[in-house]
Amino acid sequence: GDARMTSLSPEGALPVPEHSPGADCLEQAREYERASLVPQAVRCYEAAVQAAGAQGEGEGQVEALRRLAVLRYRGDQREQAHALCLQSYELARRMGADVQAAEAANTLGGMDLSSGALEEATRHFARALELGGASWELKARVEQNLGVHANIRGDLDEALTRYHSSLEAYRRAGNEHGRAIAYHNLGMVC
Repeated sequence: GDARMTSLSPEGALPVPEHSPGADCLEQAREYERASLVPQAVRCYEAAVQAAGAQGEGEGQVEALRRLAVLRYRGDQREQAHALCLQSYELARRMGADVQAAEAANTLGGMDLSSGALEEATRHFARALELGGASWELKARVEQNLGVHANIRGDLDEALTRYHSSLEAYRRAGNEHGRAIAYHNLGMVC
């Protein structure tokens, strides 16, 4: 076996890294998240935040903070989730990592949208577009979120415009799955 993996998860499914470098912890956390092993993913993201911070791996720390924030939010730990995501955003901004800062801003906007804080969501989504508009994948997701936001407000014309923008950005990114989601959203508005 891998010397970095020293214990098994409670379900005995996948090993939990205890002393691996930040990047290894982050990758293991993603694997747990994809496998829907949320408690293990949370532990690994927490370890990744610590390890990446100790090793000066700012980008890994930024990503681990944001992904941990999403899992905390889904676990109804909203204040902690918001604080973690804001920490991710601020660290990315200090590093000059605009796309990662935009990812965090988009995530903050999604949290705001979900909790009904529409003005804050608008501000975060606008910031995400400003910082990360060069990334077609990110632009597609932000435009999709802005379409949902417009739909909630009852502005169907803007929702259509946003979903069309999302569709185009997914097309430019070569993301067929994203395009399918955009088509679905367009169909729902129509």
